[in-house]
Amino acid sequence: MDDLTAFATDGAKVLESIRGDLTAEGRSDVLLVLDPPATATEKLGEGPSRRVVLLVRDAAGQLHRASENDRIVPCSRCGGLAGDPYAYSRIGKGQFTIVIGGGSRERWTDEYTFTYVGAKNDWFVSSVVRKVMDTDTDKEKYVHLTAKELGTVSFADFDPGKVPEVTLP
Repeated sequence: MDDLTAFATDGAKVLESIRGDLTAEGRSDVLLVLDPPATATEKLGEGPSRRVVLLVRDAAGQLHRASENDRIVPCSRCGGLAGDPYAYSRIGKGQFTIVIGGGSRERWTDEYTFTYVGAKNDWFVSSVVRKVMDTDTDKEKYVHLTAKELGTVSFADFDPGKVPEVTLP
């Protein structure tokens, strides 16, 4: 069995580990969501983001850190009244999706999908779905962006803050 805690450095803990074929090569790779250590001074809506780490298995069966991003999954107290914004992650053959959400009266969700490009040995954003819904009026709005609108952005360089927000009128 793999020791995934070896990849949780600087006091971080494994919040979630998902196994699947990240590179479409038929191996059992791993997506980790790491939670940094909490400090006593954090207030609602503040705190360090989580780090998402992609671990790829080599031909000998060993996992190696392939890429990471600490801008996608917000802090555990950054989801508003809804609580922890991290919802889940899933892996498909050669791709993965990370889903977050939060809010109070206006509930929001973001779904980020990345696809592996073997020729570049990297993952690139292929889809972003952002949605907001008013729980009182049931009004909602969403945007679905593809790589055509987002450009060629690697997983490590992806910053949700550079993607257009979705707001209700």
